Amino acid sequence: MSTPVLEVDDVHREYPGSPPVKALNGVDLTVDAGEMLAVVGPSGSGKSTLLNIMGTLDRPTSGRLVIEGVDTSTLSDRRLSGLRSARLGFVFQSFHLLETLSALDNVATGLLYRGVSGRKRRSMAQKALESVGLGDRLQTRPTKLSGGQRQRVAIARAIVAEPALVLADEPTGNLDTATGDGIVDLLRDLNQDGATIVVITHDADLAGQLPRQVEVRDGLIR
Repeated sequence: MSTPVLEVDDVHREYPGSPPVKALNGVDLTVDAGEMLAVVGPSGSGKSTLLNIMGTLDRPTSGRLVIEGVDTSTLSDRRLSGLRSARLGFVFQSFHLLETLSALDNVATGLLYRGVSGRKRRSMAQKALESVGLGDRLQTRPTKLSGGQRQRVAIARAIVAEPALVLADEPTGNLDTATGDGIVDLLRDLNQDGATIVVITHDADLAGQLPRQVEVRDGLIR
């Protein structure tokens, strides 16, 4: 059997307080290569904390996060940052694009810390933008793009380095229904092409469009 892309093994996350806040209470989750799934739950359910753990943006209080067979608890902060840069891609609700840069240069920034030459970065960025239907918007700045187009740029940035896993946090949250449906269709197309994608959302309708749903409530997977 192939090694899972991601394993969350009995993960707890507790934040200091009186009493301490228990955000995750023993979560187990496995994501295999080529999967597409939704992690769904209401505000305060623990799904955002789980996203931060899966994305190595936070460390669990106890339990293990394993990415492609690597136990991240054994890594220094520097090595963990390198793993994140090399093997994970992120898509955010608010796009997080640099308004002073073109679409092409926004996507190319996703390769800055990978030792890729400038020419190669731009070539890879162009290919990624073409794959999300924006081959004719390479030199356009985000302020001249629609919300759906900006999210497509953000998705291109997330996939440009061909990561092992793409984490999409409320990717349709700032979009109208029709535009959001187009983004979901794009993510499904990328999954069909081999991308492993986890969508984190509070939207049960969005989650229901994906092949697998995982519900988080009260810090547990139900």
